[in-house]
Amino acid sequence: MLNRILLGMALMGACCAFATEGVSDMATKLFGKEETSKRVATGAVFVDGLYLKGPYSVTREGNAILINGRVVSRFKVESAVANEKAKKAATDTAATKTDPAASGEDVVSDQAGSTINGGDPVPTLPNTEKTSRTSKGASKFDTALAKRGGGLETTLAAKKRAKELAAKSATGTFNTSATSSDPMALFEEADYTYTPPSKPEAKAVPYVRPASQKSVKERLEAFTLAEKAKAEKGTSITTNPAAGDEEDVIATESFDDLSEQEIADYIKKFSTRRATLEKLLEADSLLLLASNTSATKVEKRPIMWRFVLSLGKLCETPSADKLQNQWGRTLPRAYLQKIYDNRVSNSTEMKTLVLRVTREDKEARERSKNRL
Repeated sequence: MLNRILLGMALMGACCAFATEGVSDMATKLFGKEETSKRVATGAVFVDGLYLKGPYSVTREGNAILINGRVVSRFKVESAVANEKAKKAATDTAATKTDPAASGEDVVSDQAGSTINGGDPVPTLPNTEKTSRTSKGASKFDTALAKRGGGLETTLAAKKRAKELAAKSATGTFNTSATSSDPMALFEEADYTYTPPSKPEAKAVPYVRPASQKSVKERLEAFTLAEKAKAEKGTSITTNPAAGDEEDVIATESFDDLSEQEIADYIKKFSTRRATLEKLLEADSLLLLASNTSATKVEKRPIMWRFVLSLGKLCETPSADKLQNQWGRTLPRAYLQKIYDNRVSNSTEMKTLVLRVTREDKEARERSKNRL
């Protein structure tokens, strides 16, 4: 029995020794692994700007997705409880910075008028006897009211009578009930005469959009500035809806306080992403991935073909400006810079891909000509 236990421990140690580099052992234990029997020969994958040569085998270990044994995407893992604790700690830290007591200022407490952090005590007033409001004679206020026609009770009664009279006058008594002889008597004195307006109505003015009032030159300049700002803003990998809703943030791992339901949800999420990437490669798509985030930029086959066929000439220039100017509106400019930085390795590894795309593009053009 002891020998079996030792043998099992040795096998576990061997498995850990052959664990994928960059994948947490704890993540693998919690979320498991996924293997695949498929090897996809289509598609194009760039990881951190470096082209990954096909055919592709998409697998998963823990919270990381691998293609051909290399980490290409990593998910952020954190517990909801730990996240709430972190938010509370951040809130407490911010509150401490704005607390006057923490800054050394004098703060008055709520007990007995004492002070905190030093300072002079709050002065107290001596106890005085309560003065009686009753007097032998009438007060000046009552005397003034008596001269004006009565006391406080008389004034309130007059206001009440005025309010009741106003409410009764608002209701009116004209034709409040139908007569037994003529049920239409309620409407016999209605006024249906038309009263024309004192001033003629103004003519309707059609709404004209402010943009249409500008000249073509001004509109073209505004469009150019907007496109330039949009191109400069796109400096990171954007998420494609087909690959999931993930932000472009560095993936962090915190396995503390994870519940069973959270683990199950994470496993489902990771499996869905792995299957999605595999389907995108089968559709001959272009994938731009980052090994430290879960964000993905996906483009379909027509754009992938044009990008692959033009990449060689664009990378022969002294800088990445030409590559970014041509593809900066479609792909992130910062990622294009990474592709340019790896141009030597990419040109060697992409020879087979360029030949395949060139052949398939030529065949597609010939088929389109035959249809005509």
